[in-house]
Amino acid sequence: MRARTTYFHEADSGLAFEELNNPSFTHDARSFARAAANINFSFNWFYIDSRDIAYYVSGWYPRRAAHTSPSFPVLGTGQYDWAGYDPSTHLASWLGFAAHPHAIDQRYFVSWNNHQARRWMAADDNYHYERVFRSQLLEDKIKHDIRGGRRMTVAQLVQAMEESATQDMRGVLVLPTVLQAIGHPRQARLRRAVALLQRWVRRGAHRRDLNRDGHYDDDAAVTLMDAWWPRLVAAEFEPAVGRPAYGALTSFQPPDAQQMGTVASSPDYETGWFGYVSKDLRDLFGPRGRGSWSRVYCGNGPRGAGGGGRRTRARCRAALRRSLLAATHMTKQQLYGHDPTCAQEHRVEASCYDETRSTVASGVDIPSFPWINRPTFQQVVAPTRHLGR
Repeated sequence: MRARTTYFHEADSGLAFEELNNPSFTHDARSFARAAANINFSFNWFYIDSRDIAYYVSGWYPRRAAHTSPSFPVLGTGQYDWAGYDPSTHLASWLGFAAHPHAIDQRYFVSWNNHQARRWMAADDNYHYERVFRSQLLEDKIKHDIRGGRRMTVAQLVQAMEESATQDMRGVLVLPTVLQAIGHPRQARLRRAVALLQRWVRRGAHRRDLNRDGHYDDDAAVTLMDAWWPRLVAAEFEPAVGRPAYGALTSFQPPDAQQMGTVASSPDYETGWFGYVSKDLRDLFGPRGRGSWSRVYCGNGPRGAGGGGRRTRARCRAALRRSLLAATHMTKQQLYGHDPTCAQEHRVEASCYDETRSTVASGVDIPSFPWINRPTFQQVVAPTRHLGR
């Protein structure tokens, strides 16, 4: 059985939208939050005027019954239902206003499907809340531009969005850790591969074609990264968890959703094993982060928090190098040739595979365009007034 807290209450949020559009009710950051709290659907809401910014997560969030876990099924006999649930009214003991993630006048807000608040778990069917999020592509640039008390200009903000929109998140946030783990191989083919990827990282790890010649500017590095990533993840985790378990895990949480289908899918880096790879390798090679897993996976390390010494590091490094060597032998045809559009256009390469293509539902189509990792729409707003009384 599946249920949403909003079932039979879909129209209740109308009151909140009336309040948000009523200046006598919503006139500053705090009154905005109170109005947003009356929206029973789960959304991130933001407020801005010339003086204040605010954030509030709306939604009716139930309290779980004691002794239940989001990772296991429960009996539908009543005692494991949401706390205070009344089936006649479809109401329960929802979390109160202050328990929702919210903030007023932080220095900045960044939202790009990231893990939004400490001590908040992901939804029961979400297994990709990890250490690495694509929102960090934006946040790192913002932190850089406002450090030392500086103010970020509108031009800098737009540039941060532009730059982040063409970056391969794996190359920016994960690959430096992986290259540290892989070390300095002696084999010439591996040395060339490592040097190629290091150069790509230094250049920003972009997937873009600035000279518009039909090929990515760092095409060889992008292709190698696409070939290596699923092999890297398998080399790091499969020996420790076992092939059957690894196959089951990747069936519902692919290492990277981009290349799992038979038709090209533009990468968005929302889901994947990015944080798993990063944390496991940092726990083994440093710097260690907060919190510990039950074991180190790369190199099939021993069980126990903090397990994994010199021998585990050596096995891990060897496994990563073998996976990279295998990736260097992959061809573009093997990687991208299964996409019929690219094959028909004789453009079997990453830039074609990544293209954004519209679904045509009328007599007028929209030509495909180069990949860019952005939301449906974007806007820059510079408020000039404060609505407070």
